[in-house]
Amino acid sequence: MRTYLLIASWFCLAPLFSQSQEEILKYFHTITAEEVFDYAQTLSEPQFEGRLAGSPGYTKAAEYVAAHLKEWGIQPGFNGSYFKHYPLDYTNVKSLGSFSAQLIDRKGNTINKTYQFPAHYYPGSNSGTGEISGELVYVGYGITAPIYQYDDYKGLDVKNKIVMVETGHPKPTNASEWDDWAAYAGSSEKMSNALQHGAKGVLFISKIASPGIQYHKNIVYCHIDASVAEEFFFARNLNLDEIRKTLKQKNKPHSIELKHKVTISADTEYHPNGSYANLIGIIPGTDPLLKEEVIMVGAHLDGQGKLGELFPGALDNASGVADIMAAARALSNLPAPKRTIAFFFIGAEEKGLLGALEYAKAPLFSKDKTICYINLDMVGNGSGLYFGGGHSFPDIYKHFEASNEHFIHRPLKTNYLNRSYKGRPRTDGMALSKHGFRALSVHCTDRVKKLYYHHPADTPETLVPEIMEDVSKWIYLSLYSLANANSIDLNEEVKPEKSQN
Repeated sequence: MRTYLLIASWFCLAPLFSQSQEEILKYFHTITAEEVFDYAQTLSEPQFEGRLAGSPGYTKAAEYVAAHLKEWGIQPGFNGSYFKHYPLDYTNVKSLGSFSAQLIDRKGNTINKTYQFPAHYYPGSNSGTGEISGELVYVGYGITAPIYQYDDYKGLDVKNKIVMVETGHPKPTNASEWDDWAAYAGSSEKMSNALQHGAKGVLFISKIASPGIQYHKNIVYCHIDASVAEEFFFARNLNLDEIRKTLKQKNKPHSIELKHKVTISADTEYHPNGSYANLIGIIPGTDPLLKEEVIMVGAHLDGQGKLGELFPGALDNASGVADIMAAARALSNLPAPKRTIAFFFIGAEEKGLLGALEYAKAPLFSKDKTICYINLDMVGNGSGLYFGGGHSFPDIYKHFEASNEHFIHRPLKTNYLNRSYKGRPRTDGMALSKHGFRALSVHCTDRVKKLYYHHPADTPETLVPEIMEDVSKWIYLSLYSLANANSIDLNEEVKPEKSQN
């Protein structure tokens, strides 16, 4: 079956390449590892300050991308503008702050500990400013959900104390999925809950830059490594792993007053009147009928900003932006295709998929005319290719499969879309899919360099320019082929049930 599909897909591509093969391959070869790496390296520079949505650094990055689209003759998508702006607050983290503790064991002995960035903690991206000290209380998931008769704070007095909070949520049978807990289990909701219970500080057991947490001026917080949390329990002759098992297996609160004295300092400056933009450039189609149909390819442009130290966001997601930019530049040199191709650079993904959700509310192109949206996120480290959702839409996937088979020659995998997924949406593609768009994705497989996720070491040196070149060339060929197809069957194929035999 695979051989049949590949042959069929090549016959689909053959008329396109027979008409303009020399020109297509000419610009195919102009996409180089050096070009793609240069875009990603530039976007990772300190001048863009980590591309935090809402900040001037993000706006400067968006203008950088738009200037290239204009230079290449790619048309603005929004009524003569590349940008659609939205208000958004942001916080400038001016220094690394500090995090220390006075540990008290069961016999009353004390030991003073000072923790280091980035090994042990990250400052909160939207923390209030100042220094606080207080007793430490472990509050499990940090959730109060009367509707599910669940309260991690029941029987606790955390007023003027510092609470330590796990990620995630319990899974009792009456409320097991993310959608059930969405009003309680996000970090912003847990922060608000801690504040409502009188806490003055929060330690999130999740060492990750997280600019999507809502700002509260009256609470200071930071993110800590799991090893630090384990140390807090070990000092009291307790085992955090065992407590977590109890939380997960019994789905009941298991909060503990740990008694340690914790000190957190933060040096932040809140800006309530920031803004960010979604950015779209288009190559309009030429076919009288098919030009109304649109193929979108996109990547989030924003990053994690600065937390006293630059988070360059090279892999996440300067890599995806750079891959699309090089493909767009090459496509701009070809005769315009039958269908419209749109290049979508999305803002505020790291703030909670805000740019994608704003687009879903008021799309530039209607859903029924959008053939697909293809999402690129962290596409710059690996040796193989992955096309998410290809089995569900084989008439789209065959263009990508044939382009790789005949020109790229990388290992290629695909899958069926998981329509039953109930977790928290974590990509722009998933956000658009939940709103009815046909969202597919491109990834790399078989990582060849160490991954630094939401980490200051996510620098251009961690990228693999050769895979970025091939991704960009793959996107270039496949988009042009798909945009010129005479017809596209958009009936979705569903993953077959496993045989019980």
